[in-house]
Amino acid sequence: QGQLGAATAKLQSCIVVMDSSLDMSSVFSYQSNDEFVPSRSLKNFSLLLSLSALYAPIIILKYIDLLSRLRRSGGSEVAFNKRLAYRVDIFLSLHPYAKPLVLLVGTMLLIGLGGLALYGVTDDSLSDCLWLSWTFVADAGNHANAVGFGPKLVSVSISIGGMLVFAMMLGLVTDSISEKFDSLRKGRSEVIEQSHTLILGWSDKLGSLLNQICIANESLGGGTIVVMAERDKEEMEADIAKMEFDMKGTAVICRSGSPLILADLKKFLRRVQLWF
Repeated sequence: QGQLGAATAKLQSCIVVMDSSLDMSSVFSYQSNDEFVPSRSLKNFSLLLSLSALYAPIIILKYIDLLSRLRRSGGSEVAFNKRLAYRVDIFLSLHPYAKPLVLLVGTMLLIGLGGLALYGVTDDSLSDCLWLSWTFVADAGNHANAVGFGPKLVSVSISIGGMLVFAMMLGLVTDSISEKFDSLRKGRSEVIEQSHTLILGWSDKLGSLLNQICIANESLGGGTIVVMAERDKEEMEADIAKMEFDMKGTAVICRSGSPLILADLKKFLRRVQLWF
C-alpha cells in the first residue's frame, strides 16, 4: 500500500507538470499568432506601396496629359508629354552630370521598390530583402534560387530592370570614352608647353616657316612648335609629314581652333612666341 501511494503521488505530480506545460505552450502560440498578424499586414502594406509607387506616376502623367488635351483649343497649346520631354532634354543637355545622376536615382529606386516587393512576398526581413534586391540588380542570374510564384515574379522583374540599368551604364561609359578619344583625335585638347612657338593659321608658306624655325632651334637642341588652324588635326599632320625636310629635333604639334576665339587661344598661350 505504501508503494502504491508513492506511485500515485508521482503520477499526480507528472499530470500537474504536463498541464502547466500545455498552458504555457498555448500562451506562446497565442502570442506568436498575435505577432504574426501585424507582420503579415506590414508585408501586405509594403507590397501595395511598391506597386503604387511603380504605377502611380504613369497614371498621373496619363491623367495630366488627358486634361491638357481637353483644355487645348484650336491645337495652339503644346501637349504636356511634349513639354515634359523638352524639359528633360534641356536638363540633360545643360548639366554634364545629369545622366549619371538620373541613372543612380533610378538604380536606388529599383533596389528600394524591389526590396519592398520581396518583403511582401517572402518571410525574410526588410534588410535581407533589400540585399537580395541589390544582388538581383547586380547579377541577373541570382533569381534562379527563388522559390514560389510571387518571389519568382518579383525577382525576374528586378533582374530585367537590372539588365536595363547595366545597359544604360555601359552606354554612358562608352559615350564618354568615345567623346574623349574624338576630342584627342580632333585636336581640341590643351597644350601644356612652355617657351614654344605658336603658329596661327595655315598657308602655302608654312613649310618654309617650319624649316626656318627648326634650323633656329637646332642650336638649342630642338624645341616645340604648335600649329593652330581652322583645319582638321589629322589633315594638318598628314600635310606636314609630306614636307621633305629635317625637323632637327623639333616637335610639331597640330591643334584645331580659330585665332579669333579667345577660348582656343588660352589653350596654347603659355610663354609662347607668336607667328601669324
